[in-house]
Amino acid sequence: MSKPKAHFLSTEQLEIIHNGSLKVLENTGIRVLSQQALDILKKAGARVDYDGNHATIPRDLVEEALKRAPKTIPYCARNPKNDLMLNKTETHFTTGGSPACITDWETGERRASTNDDLARWTRVADYLDNVHLVWGSLVPIDVPAPMQGLTAFVSVLRNTEKHVEGEALDARDARYQVEIAATIIGGVEQLKKRPIFSAIQCPISPLTYDKGITEGAIEFGKYGVPVVIFPMPLASETAPATLAGTVVVSNAENLANLVILEFANPGAPVLYGSAAAIANLKTGEYSPGSPERALIHMALAQLVERYKLPCELCSGNSDCKVPDAQAGFERAMTITTALLMGGIDVIDGVGAIDASNAMSPELLVIDNEIIAAIRRLARGFEVNDDTLALDIINKVGPSGIFLGQKHTLEHYKQEFWLPQLSDKDTFNAWQKKGSKTMAEVARDKVHEILATHKPEPLSDSAEEEISRILKRASAELLGKNQS
Repeated sequence: MSKPKAHFLSTEQLEIIHNGSLKVLENTGIRVLSQQALDILKKAGARVDYDGNHATIPRDLVEEALKRAPKTIPYCARNPKNDLMLNKTETHFTTGGSPACITDWETGERRASTNDDLARWTRVADYLDNVHLVWGSLVPIDVPAPMQGLTAFVSVLRNTEKHVEGEALDARDARYQVEIAATIIGGVEQLKKRPIFSAIQCPISPLTYDKGITEGAIEFGKYGVPVVIFPMPLASETAPATLAGTVVVSNAENLANLVILEFANPGAPVLYGSAAAIANLKTGEYSPGSPERALIHMALAQLVERYKLPCELCSGNSDCKVPDAQAGFERAMTITTALLMGGIDVIDGVGAIDASNAMSPELLVIDNEIIAAIRRLARGFEVNDDTLALDIINKVGPSGIFLGQKHTLEHYKQEFWLPQLSDKDTFNAWQKKGSKTMAEVARDKVHEILATHKPEPLSDSAEEEISRILKRASAELLGKNQS
């Protein structure tokens, strides 16, 4: 299969960025707010200033961490048919972001999200064939704040049979998540063999590591739960205004975090990730729907190909506020360039609008279609005697028609992408069907999915045990007994 591929940095330029990142770690260093992580770095051989919560990392520690990190990672699911292997042979897609807003299922108006919204959102994602794993993409604000994370984690596990991505705010939160997942999969040892969830860990750009999130990631490593290092530097605010400088910051944050996690738990499954973007200098806000963001991620994809690490990049969201033309062209730009790079195992951001400040059910369905089309583009085509079709061209000859040929019937389905939502009819036929916009068609599809699709529920015994875990967590986190 001849696949289109895009690279733009030379080998020499990649080495310059890599060495620049190592110089940042050796000279500038990182700020680490976790005593546990500082102890790990100190024991590994980093120079640590406990009073200043600061460490500098020699390059040999980075090289050792890169050797220890697994080059392939299983992303298992409670239904084995949805198991994935991150090995750079295929790019998978997931939802993304964790906002507290959703566009209403009926009106399209933006409002605060609830646990029921998250459950329904997850069911839609579970149905879509180009959403391969599910990030818990909404905050259930109708749940007390200390319990929002665990409640959301359980809601997603209940409503999808696919791999789940989440996040933990501290080691205690991580232990509860491990206990819940182990209950579903059949114990901690089984979870280590078949990790049905993974966790996002975001450093604080530039070059800072929070106590709770860092210690949660270390805790996950003990149980073989994959951790996605996910820096979010913004060019001109938390990274230099130059794209090369932003790439260096994002890369240095990944490598430093990798050192912490691999020296804490050698061989821990870790993904190289990034949601780096540019800042909108008019507002100071995160702005993912830009050509500069696409270039940053293209460069990072080349770097991670050098490191041979599993990789997740946030290339699916945009600055659009509704499912409109802006949503389409920004997603097409960032997803296409990411897919053409190759080597990216997971792309997230599906269904997100307004720089991941809200989620749109309609756009989630539209994104499924956009991804299908771009995946077809990235697949390329075969060049051989059969596909050249010289004998068929000769048989049909000038002024002939190929439609009735057996060769056409054999090949058109595998060669041509057949859309599910996009309208390819004539104008008159479109009018007869109601002259619906893509957003209206997508909303109808969302309602159809919710009416007909029901993932396999958790077992009764798992539900009983999870209820006990949540009750115990609620008593601990809310500081009172729950009836």
